[in-house]
Formats: sequence, C-alpha cells, structure tokens
Amino acid sequence: MIRVYQAAHGGMVFHETLTKRQKSVRTRVLALAVIVAVAGSTGVIQRFSNAHAEAAVLGLGSQR
Repeated sequence: MIRVYQAAHGGMVFHETLTKRQKSVRTRVLALAVIVAVAGSTGVIQRFSNAHAEAAVLGLGSQR
C-alpha cells in the first residue's frame, strides 16, 4: 500500500506501508522466532544443568 502525504518542505512524499496480510505474516514469523529462541536457550540451560548434576553425582565437581 502506498500512502501519500505533504512534507514540511511542501512537496509530496510517497511512503510504502505494509498491507494487513504482510503485517500479520511479519508478526507470526517474529513470534515463531521468539519461541524457537526461548526453546533453544531452555535446552542449553537444561543441558548444562544436567551435566552439572551428573558431575556432582560422579564426584567430579569442585571439592569443598
């Protein structure tokens, strides 16, 4: 969609905006990217947590 408005200098400015469908697709892709990022970081944290717990069980952790 192209919108036209008059700029401060008096000339016409043509500005292309996203259609409703494009906005919807962009929002959904962004939401999916956030979900994937959160799931990935959760998996990494869980992996480190499991490795730490496993090391503690085997006595490989730091000795105090």
